Amino acid sequence: MSKLLEELAYIFEWLEYTVPGLADRYNPGLTRQQIDNLVKDLPFKLSKEVYELYQWRNGEADFGYYNGERIVDFLFPDHHIPGNLSIPFWPLQDAIKNYYNFWQMEESILKNPPYEGAHLWDRQWFPIASMENKSMLIVIGDLDLSPIYQIEYIFFDRPLRTYKSLTSMISTIAECCESDLYKLIRDDDGNEKEEMFFYIKLDEENQEAEKDIYKKYNA
Repeated sequence: MSKLLEELAYIFEWLEYTVPGLADRYNPGLTRQQIDNLVKDLPFKLSKEVYELYQWRNGEADFGYYNGERIVDFLFPDHHIPGNLSIPFWPLQDAIKNYYNFWQMEESILKNPPYEGAHLWDRQWFPIASMENKSMLIVIGDLDLSPIYQIEYIFFDRPLRTYKSLTSMISTIAECCESDLYKLIRDDDGNEKEEMFFYIKLDEENQEAEKDIYKKYNA
């Protein structure tokens, strides 16, 4: 088992221990052949790590209803937006669709002033996760060990954070779990449909420790 898969397994063990009865909200993984078929028309190759990620799970499932299960949206924590939420992990089919949407948006916007000649979106960037219109995670095509950029929707050229690789990002998150830096807080906003939804919180006193762990894996 690769380091990436070991760390993913640890994160889910931690989640199950922290929130007993947790529902696995992720789609079953794809086979290598299924991934090959989906990505064959992309203008670049995806790294081995990205293949491993989608063979492990194919993004988050859209339940479309509430069935009383305990749900945690956790895999990619985001400490750069209010609320300490997560960046939802896209199924590969959606990631490919969104990749082309971003590229078409780039071509459309840059035809008009004041953006003509600017460069907003790189054709080698492949988005794997996004939090509404706030931030997203992208990998770089044609790199066997691709860095992971967390970027804002508007300021594509100013990454909020850069991870050396997918493995280093997941290792950072796993060690934060092991060090008890994260809290999973039940959403008690009075909405019955949300009463079993848990969200992430990184308390202010743990932020420096989280940064130290990030540097350990990404220096």
